[in-house]
Amino acid sequence: MKMILPLLFLLAQVGTTPTAHEAVERLRAKTPVEAVATPSLAELAGRYTTTSKELGKRVGPFLAGDDLYLFPDGTYIYREWADIAPVTVHDMGTWSVEEGLVKLKSGPEVSWDPGEYRWYDRRYVAVRRSSRNNEVLLVGIEYALPYFEKKAGNDPAFMLLVNAKKRETTINRAEAKPLKMRLLKESWRPEYFQKSTQ
Repeated sequence: MKMILPLLFLLAQVGTTPTAHEAVERLRAKTPVEAVATPSLAELAGRYTTTSKELGKRVGPFLAGDDLYLFPDGTYIYREWADIAPVTVHDMGTWSVEEGLVKLKSGPEVSWDPGEYRWYDRRYVAVRRSSRNNEVLLVGIEYALPYFEKKAGNDPAFMLLVNAKKRETTINRAEAKPLKMRLLKESWRPEYFQKSTQ
């Protein structure tokens, strides 16, 4: 009986998605972080990236990266780029804050599976490092969090930066519409995702 209860508990955890509180506790078990208190659309709006200036100082030039633009009106644009691929919108739609998590939902113009080409989190917990009051890091709870836990090793602060999307700039309502139009003009390439019929 002593062996069965822990086994049942572990089985119950398999395939379940952590709550915001559980995700923060899992991160905190490796490195000092705090949940961003009562996040709202206006407070979280901004450009989040895997290629932050801070990370670039540690690793040098990037060969690939992605940016998630959260607009204060509840819409988002997610773009990826690489040294051999142009900056391309991989996803866009609406975002919300529910139960402490940032949740993304693709819009009708996205006719492909945004996660088909790589691991792509759709839910994030918003945290900051305990020493940085104005920082916002988004950590995906489906892929980035387990990967961070696996690779944290002796430098969890570095691995947090590697696995999180760090907010580099905020976006206010006045600049949102022209920015959105510019991003789509520069990098909306639906043909990139067309399946070859030959």
